[in-house]
Amino acid sequence: MKTSLATLTAGFALLMAVNPANAVLLYRGLSFSNQTPAEQGWLYFRSSVLPIPSAIATNEGTILDTTGTNSNYAGYFRQSPVILERTKGYNVTFRVQIHSESHTAMNRAGFSVIVTSNKLVNEPHPHGIELGFWENNIWVQNVGFTRGENVFYNTKASGQIYNLSVKDGNYQLFANGSARPILKGKLRQYTGFAPPFGYKNPYTTPNLIFMGDNTTSAKAKVTIVSVEAN
Repeated sequence: MKTSLATLTAGFALLMAVNPANAVLLYRGLSFSNQTPAEQGWLYFRSSVLPIPSAIATNEGTILDTTGTNSNYAGYFRQSPVILERTKGYNVTFRVQIHSESHTAMNRAGFSVIVTSNKLVNEPHPHGIELGFWENNIWVQNVGFTRGENVFYNTKASGQIYNLSVKDGNYQLFANGSARPILKGKLRQYTGFAPPFGYKNPYTTPNLIFMGDNTTSAKAKVTIVSVEAN
């Protein structure tokens, strides 16, 4: 039986109303201005084509810069200490500013956020979602790594706070406390990606969060301010 729109909307409304005190802070760039996410439990990975990407902690967060060349990539991985149970519902909230972004392919982004839910017993792979950020657009990667749902949005404005809310097989993305989502749709089960040796596959590892540049077809300079989950 299909879930009614009213029931689905009510479910996301309850998630949005979760007590912030229950949130687990995964990165606090403002509280610890001398620390990148790597100093707060995240795994940092970068390629080594010159000029090498940089990750610099400032009093406004960590500036991740891969703008030297499209050939480079860099980003942060974190297995969430909070189980991201999509049947119960969860939120991942992050504050990010895109200073600049460019791409040579319409289905690639210089900054991406990947969130993978827990894996149910009967699932070959967990469900998750990848969000691509351009300077004026936020969009979703399809299973075949083509561009899916998208919305025109000014990601260059400072202090942008995004809340990714997941319930069952659906996601909604809210911005700056808005009661209406700027993006919504179905979660995906991504396949066909082989990570570098020694690194977890962000698409098939349950309860995993990735933030950064994961392509050689785009580049970006961004400030990561904070990340939390509940």
